[in-house]
Amino acid sequence: MTRDWNMPRATGGCIACGQPFEVGQPFLACLYETESGYERRDYCPGCPPPTDPPPLGQWKTQRPEPAARRSPPFDREAVYAFFDRLEDSDRPEHVQFRFVLALLLWRKKVLKLEHAADDATPAVWEFREPRTDRRRRVLRPDLADDELERLSGQLEALLAGGTATADFVVPDALGENENG
Repeated sequence: MTRDWNMPRATGGCIACGQPFEVGQPFLACLYETESGYERRDYCPGCPPPTDPPPLGQWKTQRPEPAARRSPPFDREAVYAFFDRLEDSDRPEHVQFRFVLALLLWRKKVLKLEHAADDATPAVWEFREPRTDRRRRVLRPDLADDELERLSGQLEALLAGGTATADFVVPDALGENENG
């Protein structure tokens, strides 16, 4: 399953009913694997996505303001070091956060997804770092939507130069100790 991959863009409206999304309106984005690659399908709150086939991933989001906000610079090395530091941790919050970091590094093409064994227990995704050909195994935790939103929010705060919330301890990968 070696493919180059770009995150598909939002469609602007519900794929089921065709209703366009208003600015600020929440909706569910689902990522599906198809014969031709990956496909994003967006659903309004009134149109639940089909369960067959199940999406590869899904997340809640909302339509942004038309004026694009400039995202903070992405420090690949720091994020990768953080991802690397979490590899040996078995704390559930670290496993969850490492999975979110792997998704971010995949999107930024720092990692390539080689294999997703979702039928294994626990589910394991195997990534490859293209520059070094190093293989990385990442446990795929069973994340509820609210947990994924919480982790994504913490990741955004960290990338913007903030700190994580009190329920997540940042390991020493970014020059901080685990106690503060």
